[in-house]
Amino acid sequence: MLKRKLAIVDTNVLIFDFIEDSQYHDVSRKLLNSLDRMLILPNILVEFILVSRRLKIRDEDIRSKVDEILKNSILVGVKKEDIKEAISLSLKEINDAIIVSVAKRLNLPIISLDRDVKELGKIAGVIVVDRLD
Repeated sequence: MLKRKLAIVDTNVLIFDFIEDSQYHDVSRKLLNSLDRMLILPNILVEFILVSRRLKIRDEDIRSKVDEILKNSILVGVKKEDIKEAISLSLKEINDAIIVSVAKRLNLPIISLDRDVKELGKIAGVIVVDRLD
């Protein structure tokens, strides 16, 4: 169980929550509901929009979900030091590395179902939550 009720939420959790017939919908919903507030990075929001469009979700539905996410989250900025840290972690998975770097700076866990995020989190000493115990 999360000791804190704040966490950075990765794109995949937002997508699985959005797509109700996804095999990971229920776990994503439970993880999100366990938080008092989710933290979102701008790159997570951009990736959410791009993935949603690639999945051919209607623009109107995407806009509505983005509004909901913004209403229920804290938008966290990325600093130069986060980018430098991310580059040292992984150029190949730079988006995931940025999430991990920001989580490390803020001393917060990440909610993610992504294997790469879990691996980078382990390297950086960041807790990555993928289920509720």
